[in-house]
Amino acid sequence: MKRFGIWCASLTAAALALGCESSSDLSTTPDFVESDPFGEWHLVSFELDAGGSVKVPEPKRYALSLSPDGRARIQADCNLCSGELVTAGSRLSFGPLACTLAACQPGSLDTDFVAALGSVSEFSRGGALLALNYDEGVLRFEMP
Repeated sequence: MKRFGIWCASLTAAALALGCESSSDLSTTPDFVESDPFGEWHLVSFELDAGGSVKVPEPKRYALSLSPDGRARIQADCNLCSGELVTAGSRLSFGPLACTLAACQPGSLDTDFVAALGSVSEFSRGGALLALNYDEGVLRFEMP
């Protein structure tokens, strides 16, 4: 029962962080309790080390499918990508991604999303929330 209380507190803190427009210290991610990033995820925000965050207007258009067999499928708005997923402990990185090259609508976050994935180094997960640390901040995801 005590472990469930800790899990709920971590999940609540993460949910509150997702609702904020900015964050004071984005160099760390919440102390989540789950040890794998696998599943289907929708991007909800880019949290920037420089301050502030960019909310994703249509999270389902920016999706990750991470498989325990080391494969990643990515929807980056109007483009699709696939590639290798490498995990070890809380470390996570993507191998070279093969992506379609369609021109998405103006204002699309497709190139920013794929570029951020290219520099991901760590993850933390708590239930239906996933945080990926990348060179310029944190990508925040939720399960659909």
